[in-house]
Amino acid sequence: MEDEWAFLMQAFNDLEAEIVCGLLREASIPVRRKDSDPLTGAMRVVGGQAYEIDIFVPQQMLLRARALLAAVRRGGAAEDNET
Repeated sequence: MEDEWAFLMQAFNDLEAEIVCGLLREASIPVRRKDSDPLTGAMRVVGGQAYEIDIFVPQQMLLRARALLAAVRRGGAAEDNET
């Protein structure tokens, strides 16, 4: 049975999405990106960058992912890195 994916956040643009996804992957949290609108992909072609990218993580890792992002926003170390 495939894992259920939960919405984590909406990144402002491709750069923010890549930073967030990189942090999650580094913490061994699987991540999926999805353009929030069909026109988002067209923005990459026209403007070189897309806006409003939805980021999803497995449902069972949602709280851990939220905690990681909250720690980064506060400028503190994430739980996984405090040891």
